[in-house]
Order: sequence, then C-alpha cells, then structure tokens
Amino acid sequence: MNEVVRAHEVIDTREMRRALGQFATGVTIVTCLGEEGAPVGMTANSFASVSLDPPLVLWSLDRRARSFAALSQAERFAFSVLSQDQVELSNRFAKPGADKFADIAWRPGLGGVPLLPDPAAHFECTRHAAFDGGDHLIIVGRVERFVRYDRRGLVFAEGRYGAIAPHPGAGGVAVEEEGARHPYDDFLLPLLFRAYSHLFRGFADSLTVEETDGGQMRILSILSAAGPTSIGELLTRTMLSQSRFDDACNVLGRLGYVTSAGAGALAITAQGEAKLAELLRHAAERERESTGSLDATEVEMLRALLRKLVFHHEGER
Repeated sequence: MNEVVRAHEVIDTREMRRALGQFATGVTIVTCLGEEGAPVGMTANSFASVSLDPPLVLWSLDRRARSFAALSQAERFAFSVLSQDQVELSNRFAKPGADKFADIAWRPGLGGVPLLPDPAAHFECTRHAAFDGGDHLIIVGRVERFVRYDRRGLVFAEGRYGAIAPHPGAGGVAVEEEGARHPYDDFLLPLLFRAYSHLFRGFADSLTVEETDGGQMRILSILSAAGPTSIGELLTRTMLSQSRFDDACNVLGRLGYVTSAGAGALAITAQGEAKLAELLRHAAERERESTGSLDATEVEMLRALLRKLVFHHEGER
C-alpha cells in the first residue's frame, strides 16, 4: 500500500531512505589530501550541480565518516564521476578500512589532489562554503577545472547499481532501418528470431569447419545443463524437425559424445563435454564479433533480460 507521510508525523528513517532510493543518482568518489599529504577518498552519490555562473557543485559528507576530519577541512577536493564499469572501485571506496588507493594508478590534479583513472568526468574544486545539514555537512565547491570523458556514467537507485541507457519510449534508441518500418518489427518473437539468425550466421560457418552443426551443439548443451533427458523432451527443447534430430543424435552417438541413459533417455559423455567446451569457446569469439556495434554494458543488459525471461518461464514448467 502506498502511504503518505506528512510533515507533522514521526519520520521512519528506514522508510525515508527507501523512498529517497527511488531517486536515481550518479556515483562519484570525492578525494582530497589528508595529514602529511596522504590521499583520502570516499564514495558519494550526493554530488549535485548548484550553479554555472559561478561554477559551483555540492555534496553531503556524513559526520560519522572516518574521513570526515580530512574532507570537512579540505580547501581543495576533486570528484571522479564513475563510469559504468567501475562498480568495484565504488565498492572499494564505500568501505572503511584498508588503503583504498593501493594498486590504483591515480594521478595528482590541482594542488596534488588525487584524480582516479578512467572516470566519466573529473571536477577539481576549491572550498566555497559549508552548511549544517543535520547528520551531514553540506560542502559547496567552486569548480576550477573539469574534464568530460567519452564514457557512460554509473547510476545508483533502489539500493542497486545501474547503467545509463536510452529510454525506448522517448525516441532515444537510434536504429538504422532499411525501408519502411512494419508493425511486424515491433513484436518480440520475430525480433528474437531475426537477432538469433544474425548472431548464428557467422558461427554456423565455424561449426561446419568443426564438422558439426547447430542442432548437435543444441543437444549437447541441453544434456550438459539438464543431465540425462528423455528423447521426447530433448526433441521438444531443441525445436528441431524429427529427421534433423534423429540425424544429429546418430552422429553424436557414433562419435561417442552422447550415450543411452536407459528408459529412452540420452546423456552426454566426458568426450561430449570436452567437445561442447571447444564449441562454446568458438561461440564466444563469434559473439564478440557479432555484437561489436554494442558496448559491453548493452550486451550484458541484453543477456540479463534474456536470462530473466528464460528462467522465469522455465520455472513455471
């Protein structure tokens, strides 16, 4: 149930944190120099723009943070706006304890303040003002220098990391299409089939070189994942015609890749597992070639969505 909390009611801080989590933010690591010039840094998602003239930004520092003394007094500090593949770096600087800068190729910026490698952007600041913010200190910095890099930023919302992607309903997904668009192009199943055909086309050639085909690989994959499987179930899951299925099973049996498991079932052999591992290595190479027009995050997002779709429906069976 959706509940409205009014200003005069007692605030449940845990629920307020959850509500604030609905607001997606970027992720930064703010750095400065501490005692004796030692680098200091912590992860923060409270970074925000304040003004362009003069150029001001702000962030909120938790008074309980171990690095509070250094960051609250720093006259110079910098923000490394994290890119989408820097989750591990964000987690490292979010945890107290060991040397967070160990084995990191940071470089000194203005005043020697650490700048972390491979971000989406850098902002180097001098202290402009600070304000009481309850259990946080609100610090405003004047931007002296900034650099924007051609990398997508990391996002945090609902207690989880995310990635920036164009919204499909806002005309943000640019797709080059030949000819007029047809309503058929909006249906998921035809799109999945056409994508499969595109991805598999190049791999089919390498399968021929390996003296096998997609049907045989499909059978080996299913048996490897599911264990001994009845021939009827295997035929259904491979979506092969009866004749292609029979031919594939005969070849795999003759090569010693599958064997009878009794009661009308087949099982994969150790030789079959070795052959499948070899085929999957080739498949990974071809997949990288076929998805070269997408960045790594888009590929992983697609993979995650397809897993969710597949595992949800398999769980219903």
